[in-house]
Amino acid sequence: MNHRMNDQIIVRRTETARDARNRVITVELPSRTVMGCIRAVESSWQRPANADPVTWEYKASLGFFLGEDVRKDDVLEILGRGEFVVVDVTPGRRFLSVVAIQEKRGAE
Repeated sequence: MNHRMNDQIIVRRTETARDARNRVITVELPSRTVMGCIRAVESSWQRPANADPVTWEYKASLGFFLGEDVRKDDVLEILGRGEFVVVDVTPGRRFLSVVAIQEKRGAE
Protein backbone atom coordinates (compact mmCIF):
# COMPACT_ATOMS: atom_id res chain seq x y z
CA MET A 1 0.00 0.00 0.00
CA ASN A 2 1.37 3.40 -0.99
CA HIS A 3 1.15 5.93 1.85
CA ARG A 4 1.41 9.57 0.86
CA MET A 5 1.73 11.83 3.85
CA ASN A 6 -0.01 14.79 2.24
CA ASP A 7 -3.03 15.29 4.53
CA GLN A 8 -2.81 18.12 7.05
CA ILE A 9 -4.11 17.05 10.45
CA ILE A 10 -4.29 19.34 13.50
CA VAL A 11 -3.33 17.66 16.80
CA ARG A 12 -4.74 19.03 20.07
CA ARG A 13 -3.62 17.70 23.43
CA THR A 14 -4.66 18.46 27.00
CA GLU A 15 -2.88 17.79 30.26
CA THR A 16 -3.74 18.20 33.92
CA ALA A 17 -2.22 20.89 36.10
CA ARG A 18 -2.84 22.50 39.46
CA ASP A 19 -4.06 26.06 39.83
CA ALA A 20 -3.28 28.58 42.58
CA ARG A 21 -5.84 26.97 44.91
CA ASN A 22 -4.30 23.50 44.36
CA ARG A 23 -7.24 22.27 42.27
CA VAL A 24 -6.62 19.91 39.39
CA ILE A 25 -7.60 21.57 36.10
CA THR A 26 -7.31 20.67 32.44
CA VAL A 27 -4.96 22.79 30.35
CA GLU A 28 -5.04 22.72 26.56
CA LEU A 29 -1.58 22.70 25.02
CA PRO A 30 -0.91 24.66 21.82
CA SER A 31 -2.23 22.86 18.75
CA ARG A 32 0.12 21.77 16.00
CA THR A 33 -0.23 20.62 12.42
CA VAL A 34 1.25 17.31 11.27
CA MET A 35 1.26 15.56 7.92
CA GLY A 36 -0.36 12.16 7.74
CA CYS A 37 -2.24 9.74 5.52
CA ILE A 38 -6.01 9.24 5.84
CA ARG A 39 -6.40 5.56 4.97
CA ALA A 40 -10.16 5.20 5.49
CA VAL A 41 -13.16 6.75 7.23
CA GLU A 42 -15.96 4.30 8.00
CA SER A 43 -19.41 5.16 9.29
CA SER A 44 -21.92 3.14 11.28
CA TRP A 45 -25.06 3.85 13.25
CA GLN A 46 -27.16 2.32 16.02
CA ARG A 47 -30.82 2.78 16.87
CA PRO A 48 -31.42 2.22 20.60
CA ALA A 49 -34.43 0.14 21.70
CA ASN A 50 -36.00 3.05 23.58
CA ALA A 51 -36.83 6.47 22.08
CA ASP A 52 -33.26 7.83 22.27
CA PRO A 53 -31.86 9.44 19.12
CA VAL A 54 -29.79 7.47 16.65
CA THR A 55 -26.06 7.32 17.44
CA TRP A 56 -23.66 7.79 14.52
CA GLU A 57 -20.03 6.76 14.73
CA TYR A 58 -17.22 7.55 12.34
CA LYS A 59 -13.97 5.59 12.57
CA ALA A 60 -10.86 6.99 10.89
CA SER A 61 -7.77 4.90 10.14
CA LEU A 62 -4.71 7.12 9.80
CA GLY A 63 -1.01 6.68 9.19
CA PHE A 64 1.87 8.86 10.38
CA PHE A 65 5.64 8.68 10.25
CA LEU A 66 7.14 7.05 13.36
CA GLY A 67 8.67 10.35 14.48
CA GLU A 68 5.28 12.07 14.88
CA ASP A 69 4.04 12.52 18.44
CA VAL A 70 0.44 11.25 18.39
CA ARG A 71 -0.92 9.65 21.57
CA LYS A 72 -4.09 8.05 22.84
CA ASP A 73 -6.76 10.63 23.85
CA ASP A 74 -5.36 13.32 21.51
CA VAL A 75 -7.97 15.17 19.47
CA LEU A 76 -7.31 15.16 15.73
CA GLU A 77 -9.02 17.71 13.52
CA ILE A 78 -9.29 16.31 10.01
CA LEU A 79 -10.08 19.06 7.54
CA GLY A 80 -13.57 18.63 6.11
CA ARG A 81 -14.49 15.80 8.51
CA GLY A 82 -14.40 17.31 12.00
CA GLU A 83 -12.73 16.27 15.25
CA PHE A 84 -11.80 12.69 16.12
CA VAL A 85 -10.49 11.26 19.42
CA VAL A 86 -7.54 8.85 19.21
CA VAL A 87 -8.42 5.45 20.71
CA ASP A 88 -5.53 3.29 19.47
CA VAL A 89 -1.92 3.96 18.45
CA THR A 90 0.20 1.10 17.11
CA PRO A 91 3.79 1.61 15.96
CA GLY A 92 4.78 -0.55 13.01
CA ARG A 93 8.06 -1.09 11.19
CA ARG A 94 7.78 2.09 9.14
CA PHE A 95 4.58 3.88 10.14
CA LEU A 96 2.49 4.77 13.16
CA SER A 97 -1.02 3.34 12.74
CA VAL A 98 -3.74 5.40 14.46
CA VAL A 99 -7.46 4.68 14.94
CA ALA A 100 -9.68 7.61 15.94
CA ILE A 101 -13.45 7.82 16.41
CA GLN A 102 -16.09 10.52 16.26
CA GLU A 103 -19.56 10.01 17.75
CA LYS A 104 -22.71 12.03 17.04
CA ARG A 105 -26.28 11.72 18.27
CA GLY A 106 -29.45 12.49 16.38
CA ALA A 107 -29.27 15.33 13.88
CA GLU A 108 -26.00 16.86 15.08
